[in-house]
Amino acid sequence: MIAKIIIATLFTAYVTSVNANLIRNASFENVPDMSSGQGKMPSEWTATNSTPDTYSNDGSYGLSPSGFGNFNGVTAFDGIRWVAGWSLADERFGQLLSDPLIVGQSYTFSSYLIQAKRSDLDNMGGYELYLTADTMGDINAGTLLGSIGPTTDSDSWEFSSLVFTAPGNADTLPFLLFKPFGDVSGSAYPGLDNVNLSLTSVPIPASVWLFGSGILCLLQIKRPI
Repeated sequence: MIAKIIIATLFTAYVTSVNANLIRNASFENVPDMSSGQGKMPSEWTATNSTPDTYSNDGSYGLSPSGFGNFNGVTAFDGIRWVAGWSLADERFGQLLSDPLIVGQSYTFSSYLIQAKRSDLDNMGGYELYLTADTMGDINAGTLLGSIGPTTDSDSWEFSSLVFTAPGNADTLPFLLFKPFGDVSGSAYPGLDNVNLSLTSVPIPASVWLFGSGILCLLQIKRPI
């Protein structure tokens, strides 16, 4: 029984590490203060170009959903806050990862998106994802991972995901950057919430099985009389 518990614990720990979210403050709930206005970013997040915004259901930080008519009637997908970047102003933002991605490893990024409600911003859009060297967010010296979106003509939050392989220079590019894009109809200002970046699920490696089997064998050895 003890052996089974130990092995189960090992496997659980492995699965948990694979599924762990590598992004901090992933739903933008933690904020540095209670200030209001444009260009505010949640804790752990950095604006790298122009002034992306944070929205709070109650207007307690950044902007309220009704601010400038941008998100009338919208509430956050998770918690009370979300962020948005305007594609026309190229409002980029991102986060310095605690550790660079592992070269050659497969990752899954997922998030929820919603279109702005103001008529001139209510266009399909999303975000391109880049790895860059630092918080300056120079995409010309970075690597494009792919994109999430575009949104559809929907009044609700939409799930979007991207599976990618960390490029050969990922160990020198620890900053994950979001660059908004629109479509032929016009610029977009997509809301973003509940972001997740984790290792793509992979089979339990042989080393874990062998280690667990070794512990099982040791526990089954009985002390001689």
